[in-house]
Amino acid sequence: MKTETMKTQTSCRLKFAATIARAATLFLTGCVVTSVYPFYHAKDVIFDPALLGEWVEADKADGDIWTFEKIDDRTYKLAIPEGTDGKTEFTARLFKLKEQLFLDCVPRKNEEGNVPAHYLLRLDTLSPQLQMRTLDYDWLEDLVEKHPRAIRHIIGSGDGDGGDVVLTADTAELQRFVRKHLKNADAWTDVEVLKKR
Repeated sequence: MKTETMKTQTSCRLKFAATIARAATLFLTGCVVTSVYPFYHAKDVIFDPALLGEWVEADKADGDIWTFEKIDDRTYKLAIPEGTDGKTEFTARLFKLKEQLFLDCVPRKNEEGNVPAHYLLRLDTLSPQLQMRTLDYDWLEDLVEKHPRAIRHIIGSGDGDGGDVVLTADTAELQRFVRKHLKNADAWTDVEVLKKR
């Protein structure tokens, strides 16, 4: 059961990474940090209508379109193109930590009985452009290899030689970790910019 859950999480992680790489060129090298717990508490969640609508890569006239729709006063639906006709959808929640904006994204389609994977996007600006970055997977992998107690995690069965790092820390520990590394440039991927369509 645990192995099947890890395989599904790995599959979702790779799908999300590939989609984001196509849609916003986030230089993820095929890996994105996943967590079994959300990165936010209910008190951290906010809603900003500026996020709603269609966004496209700022430096491309015909790039993939990210669409944010309102589900309710605390939740967005994020749709990102996948392939020629399909799209991948996420439930996304905008939240603040120390005045820094983040999005916690969870795939809307999830195999029954599997733990949904949470993905973190850091939003450096929301308007007039959407400037974002993710936790750098290679940096995290190196950190937990050298300092296994840096954050609770497991090494799942992945396609790589050592397996995939999946965060198992609870929300409070995840937030402490993110705040601790907020100003660490190595901990985050290069910024990517989307503009309103």
